[in-house]
Amino acid sequence: MFHAGLKTKAELVRCHLPISSRCDRCGHVCEDVIHALRDCPLVKQFWLNIIPISKRHGFFNSRLNHWLRSNLVDESRVGNVSNWAVFFFFFVALWRIWFWRNQFLFHQILMVPSALLVDVHTRAEEIHKLHNHSLITKKIRAHKWISLHPPAWPWCTLNTDGAHRFHGTSTASGLIRDHLGRWLTGFGMMIGSCSVTIAELWGLYQGLQLAWNSGIRILKVKTNGLCVTQLVARPSVMSNEYAPLVQAIKDYLNLDWQVSLSHIYGEANFAVNYMANLAFSIPLGLIVYPTPPLGVRSFLFHDSYRVFYPRSIIL
Repeated sequence: MFHAGLKTKAELVRCHLPISSRCDRCGHVCEDVIHALRDCPLVKQFWLNIIPISKRHGFFNSRLNHWLRSNLVDESRVGNVSNWAVFFFFFVALWRIWFWRNQFLFHQILMVPSALLVDVHTRAEEIHKLHNHSLITKKIRAHKWISLHPPAWPWCTLNTDGAHRFHGTSTASGLIRDHLGRWLTGFGMMIGSCSVTIAELWGLYQGLQLAWNSGIRILKVKTNGLCVTQLVARPSVMSNEYAPLVQAIKDYLNLDWQVSLSHIYGEANFAVNYMANLAFSIPLGLIVYPTPPLGVRSFLFHDSYRVFYPRSIIL
């Protein structure tokens, strides 16, 4: 939402799909993000039911980013919603509006504003209760800002990830950068049917192989899979479905080079995550990218400028 990346009709037209940008619900000439989530008459009636009159002008006349940010920090009571921060911060309302928009497009199911209000209110209250449940509140949570930290010279970094879709197909990806965050090489891999853990192990294995064959001998490896780092860290390889890949990874780690392996949060691994999803569109097997694929360049740009992303962490 913040990057206006929801697949609205306007976004699909921008991606050169041969369709109309017109809103299917109200006929407006352009269904962009702000129209789909706020300005469509069916949706607007929902917001009118909960937004006080004194706040409506600012609410309905601000641009997308300002609209999202201003409502994220508004903790005042709105209508009969007991906690506006929970109601909006968890994006329950926006999630359900987008859900029912898609229900209308694909299944011709129309949610009237009054029923949508009940749906959103019920789900927001449920999230609020769960968030404040004793089993949750006993744990200490800290909010951290996550970004990618490039290593000191002469280290290079290898970031890896795996992806899995509900129909069983899995992919892996990785990219290698120097100490300045510049692209050295990368890969995408269509694996086929396997678990996400095996996909992440494949990503780590192929990344180590690519780094070694590229002549890199001082390497920091950051993987998105915590389970992967735990499997590799075990002193002995257990006899299970992961054993062959774990042993192959250990063999590479034991070569004559300086390499460290650690877990990284997904917020600092967006570029590799994008490449893992991109690999769903390639044939079965491995593709090496001497230069970054077009879509990943914006994530590399964010990483080079140390863009921070929020994350709630249980201590």
